[in-house]
Amino acid sequence: MAIMSLLQCTGASSLLYLAAGLVTLLYFLTSLKKTVCNLPPGPRPLPLIGNLNVVDLKKPFQSLTELSKTYGNVFTVHFGPRKAVVLAGYETIKDALLNHADEFGERAEIPIFRKMTQGNGIAFSHGELWKVMRRFTLSTLRDFGMGRRTIEVRILEELNSLVKYFESYQGKPFDTKMILNNAVSNVICSILFGERFEYDDPAFLTLLKLLNENTKLLGSPMVLLYNFYPSLGFLFGASKTVLQNINELNAFLQKLFQEHKEEFNENNLTGFVDAFLMKQQQESKKPHTMFHNESLLFSTLDLFAAGTETTSTTVRWGLLLMMKYPEIQRKIQEEMNHVIEPGEMPKLEDRKKMPYTDAVIHEIQRFANIVPMGVSRATPTDVNFRGYVIPKGTEVIPLLTSALNDELHWKTPDQFNPSHFLDADGNFIRREAFIPFSIGRRACVGEGLAKMELFLFFAGLLRKFVFQAPPGVDKSDLDLTADVGFTLNPMPHLVCAVPYAKGKIKVNGNKFKLIEGNRFFCLLQTLTPEEGCNSTFFKMSFLISFISDPVLICLLCAAVLLAVIYFSTGSKNSSFKLPPGPTPLPIIGNLHLVDIRRQDKSLMKLAEEYGPVFTLHFGFQKVVVLTGYEVVREALVNYTEEFVDRPSIPIFDQIQNGNGVFFSIGKLWRTTRRFTVSSMRNLGMGKQMMEGKVFEELHFLIEMIKSFKGEPFSLRSFNIAPINITFLMLFGDRFDYKDPTFLTLLRLIDEVMILLGSPYLNYFNFYPFLGFLFKTHKILLEKIEDVRAIIRQYMKASREDINENSVRSYTDALIFKQHEEKNKKDSIFHDENLIASILDLVMAGTETTATTLQWAILLMMKYPEIQKKVQEEIGRTIKVGTWATYEDRKNMPFTNAVLHEVQRFITLLPHVPRCTAVDTHFRGYFLPKGIIVIPSLTSVLLDKTQWETPHEFNPNHFLDAEGNFVKREAFLPFSTGRRNCIGESLAKMELFVFFVGLLQTFTFQPQPGVSESDLDLTVPQTTFTLRPRPQATCAILRE
Repeated sequence: MAIMSLLQCTGASSLLYLAAGLVTLLYFLTSLKKTVCNLPPGPRPLPLIGNLNVVDLKKPFQSLTELSKTYGNVFTVHFGPRKAVVLAGYETIKDALLNHADEFGERAEIPIFRKMTQGNGIAFSHGELWKVMRRFTLSTLRDFGMGRRTIEVRILEELNSLVKYFESYQGKPFDTKMILNNAVSNVICSILFGERFEYDDPAFLTLLKLLNENTKLLGSPMVLLYNFYPSLGFLFGASKTVLQNINELNAFLQKLFQEHKEEFNENNLTGFVDAFLMKQQQESKKPHTMFHNESLLFSTLDLFAAGTETTSTTVRWGLLLMMKYPEIQRKIQEEMNHVIEPGEMPKLEDRKKMPYTDAVIHEIQRFANIVPMGVSRATPTDVNFRGYVIPKGTEVIPLLTSALNDELHWKTPDQFNPSHFLDADGNFIRREAFIPFSIGRRACVGEGLAKMELFLFFAGLLRKFVFQAPPGVDKSDLDLTADVGFTLNPMPHLVCAVPYAKGKIKVNGNKFKLIEGNRFFCLLQTLTPEEGCNSTFFKMSFLISFISDPVLICLLCAAVLLAVIYFSTGSKNSSFKLPPGPTPLPIIGNLHLVDIRRQDKSLMKLAEEYGPVFTLHFGFQKVVVLTGYEVVREALVNYTEEFVDRPSIPIFDQIQNGNGVFFSIGKLWRTTRRFTVSSMRNLGMGKQMMEGKVFEELHFLIEMIKSFKGEPFSLRSFNIAPINITFLMLFGDRFDYKDPTFLTLLRLIDEVMILLGSPYLNYFNFYPFLGFLFKTHKILLEKIEDVRAIIRQYMKASREDINENSVRSYTDALIFKQHEEKNKKDSIFHDENLIASILDLVMAGTETTATTLQWAILLMMKYPEIQKKVQEEIGRTIKVGTWATYEDRKNMPFTNAVLHEVQRFITLLPHVPRCTAVDTHFRGYFLPKGIIVIPSLTSVLLDKTQWETPHEFNPNHFLDAEGNFVKREAFLPFSTGRRNCIGESLAKMELFVFFVGLLQTFTFQPQPGVSESDLDLTVPQTTFTLRPRPQATCAILRE
């Protein structure tokens, strides 16, 4: 590949090392003058990246905790060029923030917050402005009820509305995130604006969504990198999104301010905003008043954001933990039964009589640890602290997680244990290391309000409801892993709020028993890293992700020097008339133009500018891209021999080493493919004998779905049936849905597919020589080896019972062929190729069909009128009590059209690269042998010249004016030419039989509280294929 040839060029390599050496020398020379300060110890920083090589930017608090074990409770860490002192452990944090309150009382200058607030507001202001705003805010919040009976009444009123909302689900599963945000936000809004918002107010819901998105992004690696390298801000899309969201939030607040100004009455102040407006009037003649419009805007925004996110997140953690530990939930409700009169709700005065409930709430805050790094402080002067000199302006990180998990203060810091706050007699005890609101001069302004809300909301909800996991989800399957943002949120999950009045909590073998056959669903839920990852927030281009592995930043420093050698060594290719394309930059090529998560979209956009055949540079790799039906078909059909090979892709080279069906080339590929196609046909692919097996699997799938009894379940539950058909072909038997080997294979396949879609794996493929910097490919190879171990077990069993008259599976066929050719010196049927071939089919044969079936059900939920038409056609065509056969599709044109449109619309596999087997002349261009070629199947399936409404789900694409099914040439989801999908006929049969059988039996609907318009089709989950976002469905049994 081009990248390897460049690295082998002595001049380029030497220049790279020289540049790196010069940068290193300059770094240490300029750093010498700073060593006079006796800073705390810490890991030795590298040039440019500092200590980012030892910090996980997805969870920096964990990395800092680990570093404290090596360097002590006060240590220095370098985030790129940004120096910070970390305080770890309760004693150290207390010493700094209480005993040296003034010395650590300033707020650090954090670039993203500086951009957002321009130094205004409460949380991120400095000096006199901060003192004035904080004093005014505390006074005003008290005036409007914070910590008093008046605000308790407001909280209880909001709780009443929240309870009604929970009751509307009648014990069925729902997501609590937005509604708890809304309820908690309404309390702070009543203080700020004197009013609350309805739960379905569209403007307010938009506001909360923007707030949630910013909370997620502010803790993302991209925004952290922006804070470390603000001068490279033009590279970071996440920071721009944050600022755009802030502008929208500000616009909303400005409208509210204008309304308050127009209705202002100093004798009837409704809230904080009115109080601020009155203060503005009082100081209007002061030339340097701090009560200007910017202070009003950002003080309000600070209170609104902090008063919404932290408390609602803590309540969500509380409900999740009650589902996880039902015995604790039961004890709380028993305590309330003893303290509170029947029919009454808990009041603030009851807290003193409810020590166990109080202990649980405190433990929720400690365990949830929602702001693990606090908010950075800074030293306003040079500070002597614990024998070290910390210079003025140094960022200081009080690592709150280290206090909340300090082994010196908590018996079981890693466990959820309310006994941390109880003495031997069950009385509540305060713990000094409990500092979730921080301490000192910059402690949380709203601590008093938050404590009131937490008690009243949490206790009130448990007074009314028993919180349980959804049907089919065992409490042991509930995931307590945090979804990291600026705060630590629970992973997305559903809650069942069962009215408490209908019975006490029962913690017995039946109440929380896993419904038979559903463990697969639970297991897959916990295995999906992007399940709640809201990767909608991460619509980032290459450079953002590129430098999120910070060590690579040092390469950018050599970019200018490398440019000369890059273009000079590239000039030798100028004699080739390659297709046009964007000018590549040194090192990164055109990766700055490509969204690495959705390359297909970027390629189609570039095709609009450079034509259907163009050249692109992925780093050092030259790639020719083919777009549109006419071009792709011409290349893969008319030039089938020229474009038949697969390129060398580093990760697949390491996985398969040139073996198998999909990524092999030459004679080995031709022989293996021919044998595989023949064996699959012999085993029934495309024949009635295999259709019988599909019907059998359909029966098991339907019985599993019936067990949900109309309650919501994950779309991914549909995967098991198509996957079992593939395993039947490969291993000779179907698996029971609870079989441990089956579950293990499902888990491994899922993890592998997710990793294969990771941006980091793409970067490894572009820069394999930097493999030591990447972890993703190493994790992937470990998962693959686990799959291989299972394959070897089946091969061993097959060898022990080899019999040419009983070849029951593809594995048997391979073993028998190997036995036949055991004396053949150059036989390609060696163990490595056998394992690789089975592995190829395990991965490809399971993911594609299973994911397409998920999409099909989701689209029927989204478009119920289409689902109804399919069911009507089934009713007219298929006799009651019989299943539709694959042959029946000819009499079901609408259903057939719908299935074809599902495959077209979802563009499941955007492309699999080819490469030229020989020097090739194509459309007036010269493509040298071995150049990577990407035939964009997405561009074919969305080709505007072939489809009337390419971006809409429209079954009419496959129907004529009379409603007859019509084949479309541009329908190429299985690719075309000599490398088309081996299992195409099996996949088509499975999709038809499963889809029609399911719609014969059920009507699929969104879960309660979710409308058709809420179902998300726009941003697929990017794995190796484009999966639908994790969503739930309800299967209503048809009469």
